[in-house]
Amino acid sequence: MAGDMILVVDFGGYQARTMARMLRSDSVYCEIARPREALRTLNRSQCKGVLLAGEAADEALVDAGILAANRPVLAMGGAARGLCRALGGDDLGLQAEKKTALLSFADLPLFRGLVESDRYLNRVDMLELPQGVKPAAFAEGGMTPAFALEEKKIYGLQFYAEVNDPDGLRILHNFAYDVCGCEPWWRLDSFAEEAQKRVREAVGNGTALISISGGVDSAVCAVLAHRAVGAQLKCVYVNTGLMRLGETELVKQMFQSLGMELICVDATERFLQRLKGVADADEKRDAVADEMLHVVADKAAEIGEVDCLIQGTIYPDVLSERSSDNSAANDRRTLKDHIRFRRLLEPLRVLFKDEVRALGRVLDMPEELIHRQPFPEAGLAVRCLGEVTREKLAILGRADAIFREEVADAGLDKRIWQYFAVLTDVKTRGIRDGVPASEYALALRAVSSKDAISANYYRLPYDLIERVVERVTAEVPGVGRVLYDVTGKPPAMIEWE
Repeated sequence: MAGDMILVVDFGGYQARTMARMLRSDSVYCEIARPREALRTLNRSQCKGVLLAGEAADEALVDAGILAANRPVLAMGGAARGLCRALGGDDLGLQAEKKTALLSFADLPLFRGLVESDRYLNRVDMLELPQGVKPAAFAEGGMTPAFALEEKKIYGLQFYAEVNDPDGLRILHNFAYDVCGCEPWWRLDSFAEEAQKRVREAVGNGTALISISGGVDSAVCAVLAHRAVGAQLKCVYVNTGLMRLGETELVKQMFQSLGMELICVDATERFLQRLKGVADADEKRDAVADEMLHVVADKAAEIGEVDCLIQGTIYPDVLSERSSDNSAANDRRTLKDHIRFRRLLEPLRVLFKDEVRALGRVLDMPEELIHRQPFPEAGLAVRCLGEVTREKLAILGRADAIFREEVADAGLDKRIWQYFAVLTDVKTRGIRDGVPASEYALALRAVSSKDAISANYYRLPYDLIERVVERVTAEVPGVGRVLYDVTGKPPAMIEWE
């Protein structure tokens, strides 16, 4: 990207992504790098400052090159303690944790506009500050929640800027604009224009291909590319038989309303055959992913020569690939390994999920498409525990549709991050039509989250849960018991498999 930027160095945990998203919401472009990658990005001329965020307090992670680069540095959380030691100070151990304290701030550009206020402090250590470094925030008990080496514009805060925290937002704003001197240029309308221009130049007079999953990422990517090259873009949608009830027809209608031709492939039988006898969750994911590659590749061969392959990769995908130490995941083949093409385009690879949705609005896409919930690549195969069968998919599809209908009727569909049903592989005793029956237990899952890194279960109204239970057990033969999952992430993942 051509404009000013802040480099966010990830010291572990979710905080680096949170800080990056908050900066971008303030029109400041930023990128995330792991410590060993930081210097390469830092050497770019557009980099105006560095933000270190995360829980690792290892001074070895604070590269000396960062401190010698003559750019402002702001370290937050555990990274601030690591910065203190890297500067020559010492961490004398835990002083306070999980408490609220009244903080006052030194008269520094970083804290401009802040007044004395209460802040939640997850952890504050007693620090022995190196020569020239001074306390920058003050609290009772002699705590040093923040410090500064003002002459070099180096700051350390043992707390974070939280998402709904005006003072935290002000600190990030001050760092980017007042300390680093960034210009506000990051806007999604400008991004859309530039991205369309790049797609148009890359495709030229050739043909582009994109595989549509029905999710928001591929949908926004497809609309962006279609605005750039029109009918030169071929959109392939595969009905795997693992989609939510009514999903395929909904996707067709939405793309038709956008004036886009969708090449639909019904590969239900291929996927069910591939999943026959497969009960392990990872094996189901691999089977679905591999079969999808072959189905799309077969259709691409029918289309003919493909000049550009377009994929809806987004920034969290890029970050996950960088951080993955799983050799099997790194070696897994993708669509680009199955199709002959001249160039790979990933127009959304610098955007976070919330930015993808916002871009959809810039492109005037229907809200129903923009607000689609996250849906696993393997579809209902990983929400149907154990072996996947046609009968179990029919049961799950209908029960899930009832749950989604009731949530929407209650006006909660836009407020809940994700909600769905899971068909367990456990049958329990009950009564159906007056006779004993052994039927599946179904679980309901609803969570609130910002970015899926962490999540809390959503407190659904009891009367809503009662309506769902009554309808599912009455209208869906095969389900005799309904459970509600109240486990957060962590310790549980959002999906069951």
